[in-house]
Amino acid sequence: MDSGPPKKEPKRPLTRWSVCVALVCLVIGMVVAPAAVGVSMAGHAVLDMWEELPTDLPVEQPLPQHTVLLDKDGKEFARIYSENRIGVRQDQVSAAFKETLIATEDARFYEHNGVDPYGVVRAVLHNAANEDVQGASTITQQLVQNILINNARNGTEELVAAGDTYNAKVREAKYAIALEKQLSKEEILTRYMNAVYFGNTAYGVEAAARIYFSTTAAKLDHVQSALLVGMLKAPVELDPFDNPEAATERRNTVLTVLERRGVLTAAEAQAAREAPLGLKHGSVPSSCGDSRYPFYCEIVREEILTNKAFGATPEKRQELFALGGLTLTTALDPKAANAAQAAVEKALGNGSRAALGVAVVEPGTGRITAIAQNREWGKGKGKTQVVYAKQAFQVGSAMKPIVLATALSQGIPASTRFRADGPYRAPDMDNPRGGFINYNNRDYGVINAYAAIRSSVNVYFIRLIERAGVVNTAKMARKLGISSIPVDQLTGREASLALGAYEVTPLEMAGAYAAFMSGGTVCDPVAVTKAVRNETREKLAVPDPNCRRAIDKKVADTVADTLKEPFKRRGTLGQLGRPDGREVGAKTGTTNDFAANWIVGGTPQAMAAVWLGDPRGGAEYPLTTLRAYGRTFQDLTGSEVAGPVWKDTMEGALKGEKKVRLPNPD
Repeated sequence: MDSGPPKKEPKRPLTRWSVCVALVCLVIGMVVAPAAVGVSMAGHAVLDMWEELPTDLPVEQPLPQHTVLLDKDGKEFARIYSENRIGVRQDQVSAAFKETLIATEDARFYEHNGVDPYGVVRAVLHNAANEDVQGASTITQQLVQNILINNARNGTEELVAAGDTYNAKVREAKYAIALEKQLSKEEILTRYMNAVYFGNTAYGVEAAARIYFSTTAAKLDHVQSALLVGMLKAPVELDPFDNPEAATERRNTVLTVLERRGVLTAAEAQAAREAPLGLKHGSVPSSCGDSRYPFYCEIVREEILTNKAFGATPEKRQELFALGGLTLTTALDPKAANAAQAAVEKALGNGSRAALGVAVVEPGTGRITAIAQNREWGKGKGKTQVVYAKQAFQVGSAMKPIVLATALSQGIPASTRFRADGPYRAPDMDNPRGGFINYNNRDYGVINAYAAIRSSVNVYFIRLIERAGVVNTAKMARKLGISSIPVDQLTGREASLALGAYEVTPLEMAGAYAAFMSGGTVCDPVAVTKAVRNETREKLAVPDPNCRRAIDKKVADTVADTLKEPFKRRGTLGQLGRPDGREVGAKTGTTNDFAANWIVGGTPQAMAAVWLGDPRGGAEYPLTTLRAYGRTFQDLTGSEVAGPVWKDTMEGALKGEKKVRLPNPD
């Protein structure tokens, strides 16, 4: 049944504050776009419109901040961030800066409720009589804009963040008034000081103090503060490094405001205006480029963006990286990292056409303790941002212990003897032209696995992979953490797998050999071991190395025992010698036509993989002639340059550590 026309709601009384808000909404329009505003609504119409506006500002979403990287001893070695911001508490900002900011940007900050009607009227009167437009936004309104710039949830909020239309300013005012009810004045001021942009990548007052004066926010004086606060009007145009005259003029204008507000006496203000800018160009570590260990830093950055511990989806991980505000403790061991870096630079320097990539991991834990290479971080000649330890290269004879592990797992003992002469053509296998041969076409007679590892005998391992199976060997490599060999695409005829024809990364090779020193335990390589939110100290999940028993302990121990053979008098590493007289196991690798050299080896405490090659491509740029250690080498093998780099790395990494023997075989 029709109940008749709807009843009109009773008129609401217009309180003094409601009338003030209504007038502010209208006047703001005149400040922003006077020609576009027709005064066609007032009283209740304005209040109706006002009350329908949203107030749910995304206040809890943090602003982007630094993520600090610590080494295993808790010492900072890098900062990574999307915005150069260092959050500070209000008590970490000088009184001089806070006085300057409030006096210049919002003198009635502690008196208004988010929108200052007096400031709006003042701006209107000024703009009516002058060509230069004066704004009326309070610190609270400016914080609203900053929050929405970083976290706008829709197109309307993006327009409010821009703040250049009538409707946008009205919505901004509503958000500001709501924000004042949600946060205290001190919280608003602190958030604002941490949010604003000062140019030269400096977000927030702490970063600005470091960039422009090499100091902290707590130590800023009135002269320095006047420069920084003045820059808020136009950070690029008033950049004191590029435009010192404009920056000085603007600073002095701010100092005059301080004098007028009674913050400075006339004498103090005059002395300040006559003072030089006092710039002292400082810096805040700018991501991996400023780190002493830039390539390890890049490993951490990639881990954040790819490991699901930091977010279930790429978008979640990117969001975590962009927001930052974390402290990440890593497995970086400065002792190992410094030794590895010194070793690669001693061998080749940073200007060689060839490159060295080193990865060091801890057996049994998967922790990446060092990454090094003979390149500077960056772009341009002689620089790179590619981490060679994570790039796949042919590994040569370094694959042979994995063939042996496959055979041992099938019950084929290391005592198994084969005739190791060449050339040898393997039945039912893809043979190279002329058959398989040993280095220098040497005939070793009938030997077992120990002798074959000692002298890196090719023909022995071709015969062994015939017995153990090509696909089985590829599956063993997969068990040991090597993911780059296409197991599903193999036909079983690819005997050259035994000689390292497929590409593997140094990091994966170090992880695979680590299993031989840890009783068969394989772990995924990880860099981050602990993660904490800076503000709340909340502990976050970190990557799981997923340590698991991949091969039988007897198999692992036997392979480890054979890896001692190359250091014997007639072994491939006999002349190199053991690092610091320690019992170690290692295997060299040299690919066809000297395209690359390898050595992988270590102890139960540390495992290092070293790759040497030309990043442009080993086939086109082989190691047939190379200058290293101050002399020229011809037809390089793994023991000549990669070997000494490995030895120096191991000696440095294990300096002061107890000498541990390798596992005893069954």
